[in-house]
Amino acid sequence: MKICEDQAYKGDNVLPPIKVILVTGSYPPDVCGTADYSARLEQSLANIGVEVEVFSGKQWAVQNAQMLVREIRQRNPDIVHMQYPTTGYGWKLGPQTMALLQPNIVTLHEASQGHLLRKLSLYPFTLRAKKVIFTNEYERGFVQRMAPWIVNRSTVIPIGSNIIPIPLSGTRDSKTVTYFGLIRPEKGLEEVMELARLLRTNSLSWKVRIVGKLMPGYEAYYEQLRLQGRELPLDWRIGLNGDALSLALASSDIAYLPFPDGASERRGSLIALLAHGSAVITTKGPHTPSMIQEAVLFAHSPSEVLELINYLNADSARKSILQQRARAYARKFEWEDIAAQHVSVYESVLRRSKLAC
Repeated sequence: MKICEDQAYKGDNVLPPIKVILVTGSYPPDVCGTADYSARLEQSLANIGVEVEVFSGKQWAVQNAQMLVREIRQRNPDIVHMQYPTTGYGWKLGPQTMALLQPNIVTLHEASQGHLLRKLSLYPFTLRAKKVIFTNEYERGFVQRMAPWIVNRSTVIPIGSNIIPIPLSGTRDSKTVTYFGLIRPEKGLEEVMELARLLRTNSLSWKVRIVGKLMPGYEAYYEQLRLQGRELPLDWRIGLNGDALSLALASSDIAYLPFPDGASERRGSLIALLAHGSAVITTKGPHTPSMIQEAVLFAHSPSEVLELINYLNADSARKSILQQRARAYARKFEWEDIAAQHVSVYESVLRRSKLAC
């Protein structure tokens, strides 16, 4: 950190352009939600004048931690900001060791739903971090109960959609239900398949569109789903990016996201579908925010989803209102605002560091 040596830091309220090292175990083209998030954060910060350098593609073992910290210091950043967890880190403890060697800012994307060992592995991030950022209040509260000493060093900055909505030419497909997410177990795909079976059983002229990315290592799982669904009304759209992905999300009226642990603001797929104006049917869990209840519908089973689909299809006015509320709710997750909130955190950390010099 170069703040104590930088003569440009004069006065209490004037800060020069900020240089940030963004540490992440995964980065596109890696298939990982945090990778996509990191790319969007980098771009959004750059758009408002922050110099960002991504630090990724490393060997994250404990024995490499000191070398990695030294490499970061040689780049002379103002801020070191780590994203955790990512698929690229795996179960390696290098990131935790780095956090102990070099106090930094860390965003903890997931805590409450992790394995016990994953939860325990979060403690090193809480000990010396200059700021701990969470993506929603539920996760913040969970970690604060584990580590109450971070109360005055934690904050919440929501995630945004990784997919920029583009204008839809033509009308939406009123007979398509869209699922969007990673193709891997424990993502609710079995419930989505069951909905497709109910559509066929009831001789309804609907189809289910499954939009997503295949997680490496789950190819056999994906092929099993394809085999099980070969007679079902399924439209697989795997590996889409950019405008093609946006169009796949925007072109159907209704979306179904059966999260096993319930909808929450850390779900990028949910935010993306809301931003695209879908009438979203999802599941409710202990960390589902109360504010979102005006923007989505909840169902506990595929049979309840089918009832809601018929209800929305019969009441176009109600469906239109729900879609309008979805877009309105999604505005709080716009990346311009998310970037500005990060800059505010960076500046507060820099000012505290300056006072400590």
